[in-house]
Amino acid sequence: MSDAVREKAGSGVFRGGLAVTEEKIVAKILRYDPTQDEQHRYETYRVPYVPGMNVLDVLNYVYENLDPSLAYRWNCRAGQCGSCAVILNGKPCAACRTMVTKGKTATIAPLIQFPVLKDLVVDVKRGTNRLASVRPYLERAKVQPRPEIIKQDEVDPSGELRKCLECWACISTCPAVAEAWQDFAGPTIMTKLARFRLDNRDVEDRVKLAFLEGLYNCTTCRQCVEVCPKSINIPEKAIEKLRAYAVDSALGPLEGHITVAKYVQDTGKSVQKMTTPFLEQVPEVIDTSNPVDEVIFFTGCLADYRLQQVAFNVLETLKRNRVKVYIPKDQQCCASPLFRIGMLKLAEEQVKKNVKAMERFGVDTVVTGCAGCGLTLRRNFPEVMRRIRGEPQRFSTYDLTEYLVRILGIEKVAPPAPKPLKVTYHEPCHLGRGQGVFKDPLEVLGLIPKLELVEMRDYDRCCGAGGGVRSGQRPLAMAIGRRKAELIMESGAEACVTECPFCYIQIKDVLNMLGSDIKTYYVADLLAESYTKP
Repeated sequence: MSDAVREKAGSGVFRGGLAVTEEKIVAKILRYDPTQDEQHRYETYRVPYVPGMNVLDVLNYVYENLDPSLAYRWNCRAGQCGSCAVILNGKPCAACRTMVTKGKTATIAPLIQFPVLKDLVVDVKRGTNRLASVRPYLERAKVQPRPEIIKQDEVDPSGELRKCLECWACISTCPAVAEAWQDFAGPTIMTKLARFRLDNRDVEDRVKLAFLEGLYNCTTCRQCVEVCPKSINIPEKAIEKLRAYAVDSALGPLEGHITVAKYVQDTGKSVQKMTTPFLEQVPEVIDTSNPVDEVIFFTGCLADYRLQQVAFNVLETLKRNRVKVYIPKDQQCCASPLFRIGMLKLAEEQVKKNVKAMERFGVDTVVTGCAGCGLTLRRNFPEVMRRIRGEPQRFSTYDLTEYLVRILGIEKVAPPAPKPLKVTYHEPCHLGRGQGVFKDPLEVLGLIPKLELVEMRDYDRCCGAGGGVRSGQRPLAMAIGRRKAELIMESGAEACVTECPFCYIQIKDVLNMLGSDIKTYYVADLLAESYTKP
């Protein structure tokens, strides 16, 4: 792989007559012409930096001043056509809407999943042909009288789905598409199908089309939202809406999901009891001398029924930090899996039961160690409770690490003992992109002396467990998980730390499947071990 460097001296102005600075942007651009080249290569260009310049500005400068052979697409320069999408530093983006960072190398490559025609230009026919197959236009039963009065809430109640640019950035980042595009049409097409299903004028069976195009293969990881130029909330506004319609029309859920729902109906938990549950081993109130705060501990199903040691470690961490803990014995499944697979009626019943169980203590802070539970308590609970009684639940929810950093105060956290271990951190999708909790787990891990934290490549890539995929589409979940496990092994760490029970179990299973001896930990596991070390 060659790395040529080209630079043209001279020009004192940039596009539009803007004065340039002496600073340069280093742009590494992938070059490849399949008609001439045996393999791709990166060429490096140095571009004068202008405050506020975007990726497209960089490409235009290279083309106009340094290398007119560079091939790339652009049209409107206003973030409305989607034609300029590329990959910047590993993340798909719209080149005209994405700023470059001064002092940081901009590595620019074409979208993946599509054949390269030349350099940054890809052939998107693979996507457009599949999109055409689902008929992305209105199907009307009859000609409407004129004038036809159309209201916004009859066309797109979400206010988002019609904004899709068909830039295909989401296809280049979706973990399910990466493993099985033949089985999952991807976020772009699901957005179109949801848009027409919600349009009262359309008569086509969009839900059936979505089901046939792999509706239940989405892990709801929100990577598509992260790269979408219009920030369309595809998992919530498209995928979960279509799944709810699929349940109503008896197309969904899948067989594995039905088992989960039956567990919830019969036991209040989404998994089968195998050993003594955590809630049966602890009192409802854990007091401490001179408490600095009081919280409710929402365990979640896995920490109660399968990962009891994790629950004990969360409890130990709170106790060591002089927090009084209430543990409702009547708490049940938060309904996260039910919301994700579209079983809304049963999900709402679970919300009502849990709100009643937690509000009886009169405590306004809930701590959980489950990313899925945290997302559901934060996003779905307020929606349900406003609909039922006109106001959200009377408590706020925090991940354990978030609580330690932002509420208790990182400087007040009881100092842990040294823990010599080389670890890497996997960021759960429902914690990071779902709840906006990014740095808190890393800050907490940073408190542990002698703990060496190494960053893995694509640390926030989905592990494949979420969105009902592990329970409903296990082969796909394991394929996505294998990619994650390979990244963990590549990091050179002795252990992987995460903050989600589904990620914990998924990563542990896939590492075992690959014969790796890398251990899996919760953040609370390392803290509790440190606190209890003699």
